[in-house]
Amino acid sequence: NWNTVKDAAFLGELLEKGFNVRFSQKDFTVEGKTFNKGALVIMKGENKHLQNFNETVLKIAAANSQNLQTTETGFSDAGPDFGSDYMKLIKPKKVAVLGGKGTSSLSFGEIWHFFETELQYPLTIINSDYFGDSDFSNYDVIILPNGYYNRILNKSTLNKLTKWTNSGGTLIAIGNALHSFADQKGFALTKKKANNSDDKSPNLTPYADQERKSVQNLITGAIFKSKVDNTHPLGFGYDNAYFSLKLGSTSFNYLKDGVNVAYFNKTTKNISGYAGSKAIENIPESLLFGEEQKGSGSIIYMVDNPLFRSFWDNGKLFLANAVFLLNSDKLK
Repeated sequence: NWNTVKDAAFLGELLEKGFNVRFSQKDFTVEGKTFNKGALVIMKGENKHLQNFNETVLKIAAANSQNLQTTETGFSDAGPDFGSDYMKLIKPKKVAVLGGKGTSSLSFGEIWHFFETELQYPLTIINSDYFGDSDFSNYDVIILPNGYYNRILNKSTLNKLTKWTNSGGTLIAIGNALHSFADQKGFALTKKKANNSDDKSPNLTPYADQERKSVQNLITGAIFKSKVDNTHPLGFGYDNAYFSLKLGSTSFNYLKDGVNVAYFNKTTKNISGYAGSKAIENIPESLLFGEEQKGSGSIIYMVDNPLFRSFWDNGKLFLANAVFLLNSDKLK
């Protein structure tokens, strides 16, 4: 079953060792045991190129604390059979992350740490000074950490990235990286406008109350409950709710041309932590994680950081899903 980052690390090692692995897009039951969407299926018949198949897969499973279910049939009791189109082949992914000027060193470090210590999967670093001249076709997934990229993601580079996603690439933008796509021609992401109708009003707030008023527009760290569409591969392994850590008040509208995989509904409010009364006005009915499909590939928008300081464990599987399960069988 596909539930934790350990499952993603297991998959990553299988791919590195040359295994053909599939994941199910629907729940299924085989020999009385039910598996959820995202469950991995490793068929011996698809891995005849590997010597010592049983020994190797069991060794990798043990190293990743996996309990495997074996079966001698490809026919399910319920749900798709193993030969179904719902069993998607996962292509080994060449993953790159943007680093250097413009990127948040903290966000970059979280991503690097996640790949090196938890997924233990290869990650290439592209320096932002050379990003526009890079050959994107060398990669299947490119991750843009939290950062400010007005200089780096100019019109020419955005066009180049769009062509790359159209050919099957997965672009993952996190946090402030979304500003480079919001309200830009050719992208579905739009920024949610704040209600500043009283911004020009005279400041008649008593001096003693001005500090309180100044933090009305701030979110310094608050937890909000979101809805999750766990029928989408980005949401596999999750229930229909996710608690997200917000560190800022910037909000984005629901995607009209795309899939809103995780989002805040109209009744959303902060569960814990401080959020100013003005800052929370734009959180309801806003995007959390979404996919904009472009040709054979897609852009994944992650408004909140799913890896914050590497302790926000429940968000990590969203990033693993984006890397491994989306556009899983696309060949550029």
